Amino acid sequence: MDWDEMARPWLEAAPDLETSFSEVFDALFQAANLKSGEAVLDVGCGTGPTLVYAAKEVGPEGSVVGIDVAPPLVAVAQKRAPKNVELIVGDAGTHGYEQGSFDAIVANFGIMFFNDNTAAFENLRSAMKPRGRMAATFWATPPENPWFSMPRRIVDSFVDDVPRPDPSGPGPMRFGDPASLETIMENSGWKPKFRTLDLMLRPPGSAERVADLHMKVTVGMMLKGVEVSEQKLSEIRMAVADACQQYQCEEGIAVPAKIHVVEAVAV
Repeated sequence: MDWDEMARPWLEAAPDLETSFSEVFDALFQAANLKSGEAVLDVGCGTGPTLVYAAKEVGPEGSVVGIDVAPPLVAVAQKRAPKNVELIVGDAGTHGYEQGSFDAIVANFGIMFFNDNTAAFENLRSAMKPRGRMAATFWATPPENPWFSMPRRIVDSFVDDVPRPDPSGPGPMRFGDPASLETIMENSGWKPKFRTLDLMLRPPGSAERVADLHMKVTVGMMLKGVEVSEQKLSEIRMAVADACQQYQCEEGIAVPAKIHVVEAVAV
């Protein structure tokens, strides 16, 4: 894989995405309830925003290990990582962790991409200390999340036969119904409980800036490998910007989101 090409839009979008997901981060770390001195694994750490949160929570006596499969994202995370953070380039589901080394796992939108879910959660379970904890966020269904459904509707109106990902395969909406994840975790040595939260995504700037963000990430993912003219891409961007106007409020753009949070204990 050309990791530089894969990472380019995510690196460009990272600052705006971090701002957008501020309420999600808050929900994740409320669920994680990290304590001073703990050892934490951040699964799918990306460019590192949750590493910074976790490192602050555990303090200088604690430690955080961040793991992500994309080297360019990890390189950016390394530049911002506090002294008590270690970074690993690797697949969080298959990496050979030292057994019993972590008090807690945090994962912000990072558990939906494993090739073998059962093996991955078993592997993470083996890395936990007795009664270790996991807190993870993941998306509810696309119809419940206009962050995805709005650009999908617009893309479909401009481009015929856009490929659809396998809903049960690796992807952001994989566990829109958390029932399947509950079974996987219970069979992998975890005792999970789930909450579904109504939050707001708050991307910075104007509707036009939010449209540019969508063109880099959501629309970019939908059209990956699809040949689309520059004129049509421009029309899609304009339509997304128009649609973003409906989410304008006094504080800026606020997009309603439905997010699942799992809190699990290693058993």
